Order: sequence, then structure tokens, then C-alpha cells
Amino acid sequence: MPTARPAAVSLDIWGTLLASDPDFKPARNEMLRVALAPGVAADVFDAAMRQADRDVDDRCVRDGIDIGFTGRIEATLRALELPVSPLVERTPELYDAQQRLALAHPPRPLHVELPAAVAALRVPVVLTSNTGMLPGELMRKLLVLAGFGGYPGVFSNELGVAKPHPRMFEEACATLGVPAADVLHIGDNPDADVAGARAAGLQAELIRPDGVSTLAVLDSIVRACGASA
Repeated sequence: MPTARPAAVSLDIWGTLLASDPDFKPARNEMLRVALAPGVAADVFDAAMRQADRDVDDRCVRDGIDIGFTGRIEATLRALELPVSPLVERTPELYDAQQRLALAHPPRPLHVELPAAVAALRVPVVLTSNTGMLPGELMRKLLVLAGFGGYPGVFSNELGVAKPHPRMFEEACATLGVPAADVLHIGDNPDADVAGARAAGLQAELIRPDGVSTLAVLDSIVRACGASA
């Protein structure tokens, strides 16, 4: 738990601030199945999509690379031994369909008090996130719906690298206009968030993905700011 006041805060998004709406991924995966793999049973495609997503997440963290919407669907199709060529011509329409579903089933704050807790910070804030299937353009819309609008964001699909790659954290510090040593990054992944941030020269705090843990860290920052005011 930080005891000194940081000059600025970088926040991970998924597992730190937000959780996916439980209806979103089933609806998104079914949309993709109907479009690209109608002969595959719904439960089989859903399981393949979720496994591919996890496997790609692990690769992104291991190698510091960004693999987004198209790459994750390609991984699913290959796992199912299906051709990927239909995806190429249909990517724009499928992305638009995903966006509609995401806006209809937006992610939720992990804790109802988190938006107010972030707003109460008396230091600059940036949101620093690996984007996965949901690129920064869409994430900005979803963050507004969840109560986290107005904060600058550093998104992996826009940089072409993913945490723990140092460029993610360098861009976060540049966005904040604060030296790395004075920035505290908060996240739930020990490799992507904590090891990555520290390797880039930032302070780092590991939280549990339950919302309560994030609230406790944010509260400690508010108290530190009050003590140093």
C-alpha cells in the first residue's frame, strides 16, 4: 500500500476498474459463430473463443505485443481448423457488430464507488490498458458509460505494443507530463502491470481484481495527498 503521495497515477482498466458485463461475451461470440462458423456448435465455438483469448493474452504479456480483434478471431478459427479467409472481407462489419453489442452490454465498475474514488484523486490520472478485442476507440465510449470518462488513455492497439512493454508506460508518463519515478501504476497483473511498470521506472501497486482492493489503494493516495497538502 503506498504511503507517500505520488505525483500522478496510472490505472489499469480490466480487473482494476472494470469487469465485463456477463451477457457481452456470450452474445459477441454467438454473433461471430453465426457469421464465421455456422456449422460449429455454439458451446464449442464459445469455449474455443475464450481459450484463444486467454492464450493470446498470455502471449501479449510474455512478448509485449498487441494482438487485437482480428488476430484473436483468427486464433479461434485456426484452433477449430476453419479457414480464416472469410474473416478478412468481413472484419469491418463484424467489428461494427461487436461495437453495438458492447454498447448494449457495457462493462461495469468493479465497485460502485470506484468512479468517485478516481475522481477524488488530487493528482493527474491516465488509464493504461491492454485492449484485447476492444480497441481504444471503443474503450473510450465504454469508459464514459462506466463513469470513467474524461481521463486520457494509453491503449495497446494504438501503440502496437502491450504491457509489460516499456513503451506503454513511457507513453503514460509522457501523457501525464510527470517523470516515471513519480508515477504510481496500479493494476491486477503481476507481470504486465507490476513488473512492467517497475522495469520502466514507475512505482507499482498490485491489487486483487475485486474492486475493494483498488478502492483501498485509491483511498490511501487521497489520504497521502491530504497529509501533504
